Amino acid sequence: MTSSTLRPEQNPATAARTEEMVVIHRIFRRGFPEIARLVRRTPPSATARARAIAAHLDFLLTSLHHHHTGEDENLWPLLLERAAPQAELIDRMEKQHATVADRSAKVRIELEAWRVAPAHGEALATALDDFADALVEHLDDEEAHVVPLLRAHITADEWRRFGEATFEKFTNAEKLIATGTLEEVATPEEQEWFIGGLPLPIKVMWRLVGRRRYRRYVTRVRGASSLGPVLRRVARTGNQLAGGLYRRSSGRIGGTAKGLPVMLITVPGRRTGTPHTAPVAYFEDNGRYIVTGSAGGTKADPQWFRNLRATTRARIQIGDNQYDVEAQAAEGADRDQLWQDIVLARAPFFAKYERKAGRVIPVAVLSPLP
Repeated sequence: MTSSTLRPEQNPATAARTEEMVVIHRIFRRGFPEIARLVRRTPPSATARARAIAAHLDFLLTSLHHHHTGEDENLWPLLLERAAPQAELIDRMEKQHATVADRSAKVRIELEAWRVAPAHGEALATALDDFADALVEHLDDEEAHVVPLLRAHITADEWRRFGEATFEKFTNAEKLIATGTLEEVATPEEQEWFIGGLPLPIKVMWRLVGRRRYRRYVTRVRGASSLGPVLRRVARTGNQLAGGLYRRSSGRIGGTAKGLPVMLITVPGRRTGTPHTAPVAYFEDNGRYIVTGSAGGTKADPQWFRNLRATTRARIQIGDNQYDVEAQAAEGADRDQLWQDIVLARAPFFAKYERKAGRVIPVAVLSPLP
């Protein structure tokens, strides 16, 4: 079989659904920076919380190892055989895997110390930052140059076997966590790619039992929201009322808060895909809009910001004007610069929100699209 017989434009039935690779990568792109933030805001006395965070970091590192091993064993040999001119690219991928594995080992060294004594989280968080830098460089390169080759040279059956072989490396408990993390970052259509083909009894068990167990697990990792179920419903109702008044008045009602302008931001739910709208204070900066997940200093990131992390697009309304925007959560030094130079410089009281919340307030940049 030649590579030309596998090209999707000639034989669509054999095309691999390589879009799944980007969804898997999304778990890692989101997961490791999130752990770094959790580590930085974990009090030294919170040993039980540290153990939960450390266990989830163990899971993510193990998942990445399985993913890369699966590529090394199941995909690279086929590409080397069928796309020989791209041998240099495969060699680069393998070297990047080695770099990521080396930095992963350094993270594990810091993790073992922090797990039992979470007093010095910055060393672990910094190791995670360095690790994430190398990982994102690799993922960007892979998505730009390798995924198109996979589409052209790997059959649907070979792709399916790669996925099954990787998933089977997980324990049963890890499979539940893997399904939950996947569902968090995937759109409804993407969820169907992964979960739709499962046997009916397994799908039913996941929806009835597994999803609930995963929520309990991830709550231990991220920390429970300070809002109980009743207060969450009240908050949602308040957002809906505020949004309705804002829209009907074109922002004349609800268009400012504590001296700051307010927009309506609409983001699809990270699990359901259903659009949700929230009023959010913003800072304008050179044609961009800077928003924060302060939630007035609550203990957990607001839902709208969690949804924003899982997407790249949102819709905003300012006054009676509506825009589609590209959304990007700022990380590391970029976040710190925006927080200091824009947020605190213009609204110093946000420092009080961060102290009250006991967490690093996340910051995102919204860039209007043409």
